[in-house]
Amino acid sequence: MVEDSTSRRRRHTAAMAQAYRDSHEIMSAAMSIAIFAGGGYWLDMRYGWKPALTICGACLGCVMAVLSVRRLLVRLDKQSKRGRGQQADNRETHQE
Repeated sequence: MVEDSTSRRRRHTAAMAQAYRDSHEIMSAAMSIAIFAGGGYWLDMRYGWKPALTICGACLGCVMAVLSVRRLLVRLDKQSKRGRGQQADNRETHQE
């Protein structure tokens, strides 16, 4: 019984840690848009090229955000497939 509650607590802690990692990647994607757009705006104000560098910065930030979210989705897909494989293995051992 003690092992059961300990293993349950570890699984819960691991799930929370994974959720924090995933939310960090999503926030990083959002921040990349803001940082690149803000940098473009700052350069526009400095050099007087009003909207050009802000637009370029926002586009570059969007590209970085899409790449970050894609990397997250690929990792989550691999974890999901790995989890399904383990569940199938567990079902086979319990049926025997």
